[in-house]
Amino acid sequence: MDWINFLLLFAGGVLAGMINVLAGGAGFMTFPLLIATGLTEMQANAANFVALVPANIVGTLVYRQELKEMRGSLPLRCLLAVIGGTLGSFLFIWLGAESFHAAIPWLLVFATLSFGFGPSLKQWLERRQNFDVSRWLWLSLLLEFFVYVYGGYFGLGMGIILLALYSLFSHMTIHQAQALRNATIALMTVIGIAIFASNGIVPWMHAFIMMAGAVVGGFGMAKLARRLPQDVVRRVILCWSVVLTVYAFWHYR
Repeated sequence: MDWINFLLLFAGGVLAGMINVLAGGAGFMTFPLLIATGLTEMQANAANFVALVPANIVGTLVYRQELKEMRGSLPLRCLLAVIGGTLGSFLFIWLGAESFHAAIPWLLVFATLSFGFGPSLKQWLERRQNFDVSRWLWLSLLLEFFVYVYGGYFGLGMGIILLALYSLFSHMTIHQAQALRNATIALMTVIGIAIFASNGIVPWMHAFIMMAGAVVGGFGMAKLARRLPQDVVRRVILCWSVVLTVYAFWHYR
């Protein structure tokens, strides 16, 4: 690997770590950066799993007290993450590159819309305090399972989608939702990495360089995160995801 690609991956990882601390959605940026260094789309997706998993593991540790508060539903949701993530990762392997090429634009549309409309869904729920979430728990769990399948297959934006579901179908605080999201995604991601590695599609050097940058960026930004306008960061990520989605339809359709 030449120095240009090394610096591109590390700098992209630093920025990704900062974005994950501020608002989430760093995969929208790291995915095309990995492709720009010469990886195929399948390799880039696998490398993304490795590069960004520390953020979810650290998030799980940070929110361990909130996880204790969620222990009633945590085992079931972890089981859904294991089954759904495993299924999604095997689908990624079995369907192959051509199927993945065809799916990329639609997966990006799904993630972008969920990212964009997540806050609106939360506000809609807050205006309807009589909404009986207990009646819809089965639907929430079903939708979460499909998100884990999607996450095991592709993963971009799945954390935002999960937060939107938690907001709509539960009375979780944002901290409890973050705890549950980080724990289940970390579990699902580790399983995905194992499946991808066993099939030889993980470009470890690319992934570890970006992971190192992500750790540096996330650690350095942690103390400043509350001082910066997160709405601005969210808009930037959303604009980037829209650009990426438009490009995907032009390139892959």
